[in-house]
Amino acid sequence: MPLKAFNSSPKKPSSSQGGVLFDPRCVAQVLHAAKPPKAALPPEESRITVHAAVSRISVLYEKLRNAVDYKDEHLIRKGAIVRILRRQLVLESDPVIIAHNLVYELIAARYLPNEVLPESLIEDAATVVRKLQAVSSVRMGGDRYSTWLIGIASAELEETLADPHSDKAYVTFLYQRLSESLKVKNVPIEETERHLEIFIACYRTFVKADEEQIAYKYVRAFLPQWMRPNEWVDRPVDVAEELYGVHERIRQRLVSPLAQRFVRAVRPWAVTMWMLRDALSKDADPAVLLSSREDTQRAVASITSRREEQARGKIWRGTLRAIVYLLITKIIFALALEVPIEKWLYHELDMKALMINISLPPAIMLLVGIFIRRPTSENSKRILEHLDMLMTASGVPVQEIRVPRPRVGGTAFVFGLVYLFMYALSFGLIGWGLMKLHFTPIAIAVFYFFLCVVSFFGYRLGSVVRETIVVKQRERLSTAIWDFFLLPILRAGRWLSSSVSRINVFAFVLDVIFEAPLKLFLGALEETLKFIREKKDELSE
Repeated sequence: MPLKAFNSSPKKPSSSQGGVLFDPRCVAQVLHAAKPPKAALPPEESRITVHAAVSRISVLYEKLRNAVDYKDEHLIRKGAIVRILRRQLVLESDPVIIAHNLVYELIAARYLPNEVLPESLIEDAATVVRKLQAVSSVRMGGDRYSTWLIGIASAELEETLADPHSDKAYVTFLYQRLSESLKVKNVPIEETERHLEIFIACYRTFVKADEEQIAYKYVRAFLPQWMRPNEWVDRPVDVAEELYGVHERIRQRLVSPLAQRFVRAVRPWAVTMWMLRDALSKDADPAVLLSSREDTQRAVASITSRREEQARGKIWRGTLRAIVYLLITKIIFALALEVPIEKWLYHELDMKALMINISLPPAIMLLVGIFIRRPTSENSKRILEHLDMLMTASGVPVQEIRVPRPRVGGTAFVFGLVYLFMYALSFGLIGWGLMKLHFTPIAIAVFYFFLCVVSFFGYRLGSVVRETIVVKQRERLSTAIWDFFLLPILRAGRWLSSSVSRINVFAFVLDVIFEAPLKLFLGALEETLKFIREKKDELSE
């Protein structure tokens, strides 16, 4: 969506009788999202089909691959696109062949439906690949920029192949209802920019998009030519140079305090839209449900309660996935270093320290699962209030967003010292306790590593429950003290997780040594089975 598209403000819906009924225009928009028009299936002979035997092997491999490279469930398909695209760009140069192999691999792994998608979709995917190859041919930036380009192309490919029409419609509705209600108080901002930030915040919170998916939306807004490749793909220098500048602009946007404030302001409304979407998807006739405000409220209340219950199941599933991930990758890798180094330096192995380091990750994850609390009844009540504001003519009340002033000079220096003291105190106390237990420096380093990484994993798992909460949590003294000691550990864990993920030995071995030959074999197997099927069909003619 080009930036100028955010200049116009959506019209307010007309009032409904007595403010009790849902506004008809809001109902129509939500129904369009809940029941999007279904595209007609292409003729059977033009559908992309993958043999079941090939699919079974691909699915098994993907389960193994995902076990050694932990990702949130909604990002697994995009991660697969990134991985496949990166490999295909090395092996092939023809964008049509790359797109063909990509689509077939995604269908084989069941990331896309089998015997449903038209073969014309391969050409659509090839257009995206062609754009990526064109801008990549203009040598700019380093490896990180190249990785960013692949991420942008992967986000576009997922949107092209998966066609998230329903999510788009819900995001558009949410944006239209909030665009005139979220105002910025203490920072000058143009209306176009404000509308863009609200739209990005709606997209970011509703679909839980990652940075590359968000960046793709920014690219569409800041660089409209990206969606018109026929105009520049043969002469990509100007667009490539402009895209490089846009990349830096987007990077600053993603971490700006203003963008974060918009996300916080939008999140409660996005939670309400999740509940409404789930309620409508469970109902046989969404139109009938939305015709009654009371019935819709009951359905949303039921979904809210059910989703809170399901969050516990997701936490335990996520806990198990994280434990498997840690066992397969980080623990084996760390122990492979700890045991030989300790024997070499100290000529003995402290089994007590070793067992503590082995048991620490699953123990932390289990504690996370046990101590995460359900939201209070006030949370459900607030969701229903938000539902009324979104769906009735009264609309969403104006909410002012204030951006904290940046700390400069002496204030910044003092808070920097406070932050440094928090790190020193948290890690110092832990180190002192471990030395009392006669841990060696190597064992202490391994303990720190697991404590930080697994604590961050646990915090991310807790977001499964936090993402359903719309009521602001009460600030308690105990919470402030806990945050004081835990924040340095979580920050270190986030940095370690992102750094170590770049040197995931097991993922590298699977991608480079195992995956490429396996996919070549599966491709040959698919062609062989197709040939046999054709010869078999000839017998019946």
